[in-house]
Amino acid sequence: MKNRSHLPSRAPILNRRAHSLLLAAGLALVWSAPGLAQRPDAGQSLRDIESARPQLLPTPAPQLELTPPAAESPAAEDAGPRLLVTGFGFSGNSVFAQDTLARQLQALAGQELSLAELHAAANGITRFYQQHGYLLAQAYLPPQDIEDGWVRIDIQEGRYDQVTLDNASAVRNEVLQAPLRPLAGQLVERDALDSALLRLNDLPGVKVRSTLRPGSQAGSSDLLVQALPGDRLSGGVELDNYGSKYTGEYRLGGNLNFNNPLALGDQLSLRAMGSDGRQQYQRLSYQLPVGPWLTRVGAAYSNMEYRLGRDFTDLEAHGNARIQSGFLSQPLWRGRNASVYAQLMYDDKRLKDDIDVIDSRGVKRVRLWTAMLSANGQDGWGGGGISQASLAYGYGQLGIDDPIARRADRRTADTQGHFSKLSLSAVRLQRLSQRFSLYTQFNGQWTDRNLDSSEKISLGGPYAVRAYPAGDASGDQGWIGNLELRYAAWPGVETSLFYDYGLTRANKRDWGGSNPVLSRAAAGLGLNWLRDSLRLNVSAAWRVGNDGGQNTRNPAIWAQATWQL
Repeated sequence: MKNRSHLPSRAPILNRRAHSLLLAAGLALVWSAPGLAQRPDAGQSLRDIESARPQLLPTPAPQLELTPPAAESPAAEDAGPRLLVTGFGFSGNSVFAQDTLARQLQALAGQELSLAELHAAANGITRFYQQHGYLLAQAYLPPQDIEDGWVRIDIQEGRYDQVTLDNASAVRNEVLQAPLRPLAGQLVERDALDSALLRLNDLPGVKVRSTLRPGSQAGSSDLLVQALPGDRLSGGVELDNYGSKYTGEYRLGGNLNFNNPLALGDQLSLRAMGSDGRQQYQRLSYQLPVGPWLTRVGAAYSNMEYRLGRDFTDLEAHGNARIQSGFLSQPLWRGRNASVYAQLMYDDKRLKDDIDVIDSRGVKRVRLWTAMLSANGQDGWGGGGISQASLAYGYGQLGIDDPIARRADRRTADTQGHFSKLSLSAVRLQRLSQRFSLYTQFNGQWTDRNLDSSEKISLGGPYAVRAYPAGDASGDQGWIGNLELRYAAWPGVETSLFYDYGLTRANKRDWGGSNPVLSRAAAGLGLNWLRDSLRLNVSAAWRVGNDGGQNTRNPAIWAQATWQL
């Protein structure tokens, strides 16, 4: 019998290595199939963190104390001589033409009017001006000799005499005076006054009150603006289960705003979040107002780190996203009932995804310019409501560092290179009765080519189709609709019934022989509880119809608790 030498067995090590390689290879086949569940990466993880539901809040009206001019008092009795009126002429009017004003009184032409009725006609012109926002305009009958039945009405349209700032805040005078300077010498008009005061109220760290009082000249008014100290710090803490099961479902986060740190009406903001898995996120941003229209200019830096667990633990997959951003924001129209904003943003995203078990190192860079037009408003239609909408156009470029990854991308999704996308969002909260309201929301995205995961739209998550996990059914283009019937059960307690539906196409351009249109639907119940600065939101959502082949009847439970400073 031959002697056999015995060496330490390497079978367990080889088996583990082979298992990991086979797992990686098998998962790679799954990830390359369009429309199927994909491994979360830096782009998707970043999207899930930065998504949020729009906050619909009414715009508080500016605090304005107004001493209106006294209206002409008609005679106590409709007595005395009557005059056959042929028509009316006007003096002192610059806003409205003679014909426009004459049409307001055309029903009186050809009638015999008393002095009291002539005063009432002048008061009608005053009301016409004030209904169009000219708060201090006054029309009156001057002493005159009436010839051929033509009656003259003089108009004082009301101009600013002095605009005075009483600044008790920490914001510098020159910042607060910027939107007030254009008012000097102009007509006192509500929209222009509201715009100036609301722009001042938008500044962090300041609260504004104003008073209009008679000026030193006839028909003029002085505007006194008081700037009071606002909150130097603001922010909040939040706890939720909105995270991915692969990076940690339970998340604790907070944000802190330092208002007016340099006395420029500026703001320094910090945000941080961590999950019970291995995901961390930090964001630092700074913005300040510039110029006479208080254009907001800002910059931000974000960092996100993640490591995958559960089904992907053996891959030892991890990565990060680092984003440098700059932005401009300008109110095109700022009013108490409606506002319109224009924004220009630039993001430089560096996305890194590593899989240690196969020694894979993936680095991508996305440079994206976005132009956005957004609007919000409140109205009395159908019982009253609040609306918000935005339209954004993005143009960017994706670069892939690794040559092997670039070649693989060209043979498959072909995402590298220039791309553009159009995004539309619309929200409406409609009052139905004293207790019932209806909330509707639409989000859509369209693109000209296949996109990186950081630019896609997903159907699943707490702000989309709520019966599915965050990041589910991601696609290059698609849309999501939400419908909620809300009921105010008690003060601070609101319940809701909701239905969510969405469609996505996995890829704009087909590859790999399959490019399904994915649909998701859900119905559920919600509860919102608010007391002072503490808010609790809970929802339970069940899948309706096609559930992506996952065949589960268990509801998805989403919960979030927030506390505001």
